[in-house]
Parts: sequence; C-alpha cells; structure tokens
Amino acid sequence: MIVAAWICLVAPLAAALLITLLGNSISRRVAGYVATASVLGSFAAAVVVLAKLWSEAPADRSHASTAWEWLTAGSFHVGLRILVDPLSVFMMLIVSGVGFLIVAYSIGYMDGDNEERRYFAYMALFVFSMLLLVQAGNLVILLAGWGLVGLGLIVAIARRRIDLDVDKLSFLRG
Repeated sequence: MIVAAWICLVAPLAAALLITLLGNSISRRVAGYVATASVLGSFAAAVVVLAKLWSEAPADRSHASTAWEWLTAGSFHVGLRILVDPLSVFMMLIVSGVGFLIVAYSIGYMDGDNEERRYFAYMALFVFSMLLLVQAGNLVILLAGWGLVGLGLIVAIARRRIDLDVDKLSFLRG
C-alpha cells in the first residue's frame, strides 16, 4: 500500500521531468499523452491504496512512510514523509481523478499551441504538487507542497511571455 502511495505521488513528477528532459525530441501530442498517462497512473495507484486501506480495521488505517531524514535532533525528525490515512486517500483520488480529466481535456484544447510541451510539463508538476500537499506527513512537506502548488499555478497560468508596452503603462507614471 505504501509503495502504491509513493507511485501515486512520483508518477506526475516523473512525467514532468521526462517531458522537460526530452524537450523537442518528442511531439507535442506525445507530451500530452505522457502527462495524461502519468496522472491516470496516479489515479490507479490511489485506487489500489484505497482498496488496501478499506480492507484494514478502522483503527489501523493510518500509515506513515519516510523516504529519508533531512534533520534529526533528539526526538525531532524532519524528512520526506508521507501519511496515508482515509482523508489523504480521499484527496489523492480527487486530485488525481480531476487532474486526469483536466490534463486529458487539455490535449485537444492545447492542440497546435507552440508551448504545448511546456504546458504539459507544468500540469504534471502541478498535479505532483497537489498530491504532495495532500500526502504530506509533516509541516515541512506540507509547506513545500503548498509552495509548489503556488509555483505550478503561476507557471501554468502565465506560461506565455507577456510583452508590456511602455505606452500602455503610462498611467503608472502619473
């Protein structure tokens, strides 16, 4: 179950990295399919986690997993930690399910756009950020997920360069 939760989290990040590293060597449409498949894989992994969590006793439905520790001082531990409980699994299903529909719809919507590859890399990064936010096992990871969600929104919305004309900004000079 914990492995499926990590797969749910890492699949969109892997897609974002793959699209970014391959760049122009893949077609725009393939970038969309890679992002969509990764988010669908995330949803499938979340369904697996739900099925395994459902089969456990209600008192045993909270699992934490730490990939590595960043800081340890006595009883204080900070690391890359995820928490799998009924609420986080519910949110994993919502984020990956709705994210899949949005990314899949975007394949047609973004067809022919010059920055289609970049858009799908950003969308995969955004889904990863949301999943990191809902699976966070400590405050540091929660804040990292929240910050990445903000970054993902900024780069996905403002993905086009905005050319500002000085004359249009003359009202700022007074």
